[in-house]
Amino acid sequence: PRPQNAFILYRRDKAKKHKNEHKGLRSCDISKKIAKMWSEETPEVKVLFEALSRLSEKAHNKKYGNYKYRPMSKKDRN
Repeated sequence: PRPQNAFILYRRDKAKKHKNEHKGLRSCDISKKIAKMWSEETPEVKVLFEALSRLSEKAHNKKYGNYKYRPMSKKDRN
């Protein structure tokens, strides 16, 4: 797995709250709502999640060592 970036960490944090508050919403609708919230967040909040992302990356490096993301080309998938 890839290390989590700032937005993914933010989304995970907010999705828990939204799922409890809006039980009828689909995941894709929750994601859209959270993406809009992220774009409107203050720089301070984004800096906080960037710092959390760096900590997450350090933990990821300890656990997975020299992991390197290598996406497969469409040609290789078929």
